[in-house]
Amino acid sequence: MRSWAVGLVVVVLLSIAVGYAVQGVFDSRLHAFGWRLALVYVPNVLTITACVLAAARVHREPHRDSVPRHLTATLAVPVFTLAISLVNGWGDLDAEVGSMMLAAVLLGSVLGLTLDRVLESRR
Repeated sequence: MRSWAVGLVVVVLLSIAVGYAVQGVFDSRLHAFGWRLALVYVPNVLTITACVLAAARVHREPHRDSVPRHLTATLAVPVFTLAISLVNGWGDLDAEVGSMMLAAVLLGSVLGLTLDRVLESRR
């Protein structure tokens, strides 16, 4: 539960920060894919990476050695976030938005778990 709480806090705080940074300032540039990639999709990947890494770092022994428990602790919030985003935005989704949301969760999760393993191996 602690991992989920930490992951949720990280996702919420970083999403708010990214939203305020982009909203209003760069709205006129979001019609081009390159700008959307740089201002929306890459920050989404970094947000999910930070969420997974924070949840993984909080998840401790003895449950950390169990792969199913560790994956559940670290990936529950990103998967839940993706599901909520898909359900809430279902009417407005197009192929680009849906695929980029899925890609952000997949890539961010892999990056977060990889960074956790690197940090864990340094102990």
